[in-house]
Amino acid sequence: MSPLEAAPQAAAPAARPAGTLVAAMLRRLLLVAGGASLLFGLLFFGLYRQQLIEERTQAAEQVSRLLRGALENAMLKRDVEGLRDIVNHLGAQPGIAGVMILTPAGEVRFASRPGDLGRHLPELTAGLVAERLQAEFLERDGEELLRSFNPVPNQPACVACHGDLQAHPVNGVLVVDLAAGAIREASLRSAGLFAGAGIAVLGLTLALLWWLLRRRVIDPLAALAATADALASGDLGQRAGAGRNDETGRLAASFNRMADRLAGQLQQAAEQRRYLQELLDGLPDGVRVIRQADYQVLAVNAAFARQLGISAPAALGQPCYRLSHGRSAPCPQTLLVCPLVELRSPAQSLVCRHRHKAADGREVPVEVHASLLEHDAGALIVESIVDLSHAVRHSQEQRLSELGLLAAGIAHEIHNPLGSMRLAVDGLLRALRQGQAEPQRLSGYLEMMSAEIDRCTGVTQRLLLLSRLPQQQAQRVALHPAVADTVTLLEFDARSHRIEQQLQLAGEALAVLADDSDLRMLVLNLVQNAHHAMPDGGCLQVSTAAAGKQALIEVRDSGCGIPADVLARIFDPFYSRRADGEGGTGLGLTICKSIVERYGGRIEVASVVGEGTVFRVYLPRAEE
Repeated sequence: MSPLEAAPQAAAPAARPAGTLVAAMLRRLLLVAGGASLLFGLLFFGLYRQQLIEERTQAAEQVSRLLRGALENAMLKRDVEGLRDIVNHLGAQPGIAGVMILTPAGEVRFASRPGDLGRHLPELTAGLVAERLQAEFLERDGEELLRSFNPVPNQPACVACHGDLQAHPVNGVLVVDLAAGAIREASLRSAGLFAGAGIAVLGLTLALLWWLLRRRVIDPLAALAATADALASGDLGQRAGAGRNDETGRLAASFNRMADRLAGQLQQAAEQRRYLQELLDGLPDGVRVIRQADYQVLAVNAAFARQLGISAPAALGQPCYRLSHGRSAPCPQTLLVCPLVELRSPAQSLVCRHRHKAADGREVPVEVHASLLEHDAGALIVESIVDLSHAVRHSQEQRLSELGLLAAGIAHEIHNPLGSMRLAVDGLLRALRQGQAEPQRLSGYLEMMSAEIDRCTGVTQRLLLLSRLPQQQAQRVALHPAVADTVTLLEFDARSHRIEQQLQLAGEALAVLADDSDLRMLVLNLVQNAHHAMPDGGCLQVSTAAAGKQALIEVRDSGCGIPADVLARIFDPFYSRRADGEGGTGLGLTICKSIVERYGGRIEVASVVGEGTVFRVYLPRAEE
């Protein structure tokens, strides 16, 4: 699984409740249509009321003009009673709340309402101009009235009583109060009818608009939303209907094209993830990817799962410290080197050794090669994990294989001392039987046997030192004994192949920080490779020297040499090109390089075809 696939996905936004768009559109339609209807209703009510007022004002003006003519006729005839009767009769008419005749000074001389007689209302006559009718709305005793003012002009026939025309242009003022409640009732009734008609029209309009929206917008969008939900749930085969040639139809077609591309990209991404996982599973070493922020394991390969004895899916999502170390919290930094703590930039990498805990409880020694990778999911730690238990097994197998090749030489080294001791024992037995057991002679036999026993013990001790498993911790190792003992073990093999071995040790004692068994195996492999390079005999020189802060081991042969194309691969595992034609394991030089690098050294090789090869090993001196 890739880091992107294993990384926790962002939560999808919560779906909005169904019908939200419908309710919002209806609310807005009702608000707009209702507001428009209310506005038009108020406007109509005002215009209609104004029209009624103008009509009533004109009617009042006509009534006032007719009444003024009757009044003028009665005034010319000085018919006061007739004038009073006209006022009373007019005030009793339906729709007329009262009639008054005022003097220019504002005194009420005639009134249909007895309570108005004799009142002084100068404000009603102030500013009036002859022949100009005026009207206004007012409220009296809780009743709304439309009051019209009709000045009665002075005429030549009236000069005798009312004075000069210029000085007294108005003889009086006729005031008629009309009930305005009917106007308001008519306005409200008309406004109610208009509002009802508007509501009916609005309802029909909304119903039609709703049907159109439902059919052309809401239903297509709902179908599109259902398709999107199906795609989000993983059903990549769902598509929206795109039959209409309008905006929603084109939107559905575009959505389907997007879904097709999305499905193709997801399929391609899945294939790439599968291919990447197959590549990871094909690696011999374990691999895992850890998110640095929370220690979560995002990806592993099959080799890592085999190392711990678990399935790959069971490893995903777990903290690395729980998965490989069995801890409930991050590993203490004082106990081991943690790549997640040490690595802080993409340019960094490190190599460390851990002991992982497998599912069955066993401890697996591993070497971790870690590096930091910047990714969209955050900083990732990529670990390549080498199972050292396999490396130890291969190394030990190689040791046993090399020791098997030494069997003939070891047998010869032990056989000769044993033969000498056999002769000495036979001589002692004969001397004792013949009574010739001279102390000096017996002492000579015993000393010779002791020397031969020491010789056999030295051979077996060198063999044991070479064959034992290496220690986990490096220690101070004397270089010269390890080199000399190993070369001595191969003396018989050298003589049998007509090879002259020359050992040149440095004048000063040299010590390195390593493992004695590893150091002996390193020299053994280099010397045996030199023997293989000289199938027809030759000269082998093994020397040591101090090279500054390092100790140098040099193995030089006069063999056939190594071609350039082969020289570049001699340290590769299982690559074997022996000059003697025999098949090898191809692990000898690989183990040599691993040993040298493990203890902080380096190994160099130089070869000339037909002249020979020299290997130089540099190891840090223990003193440094």
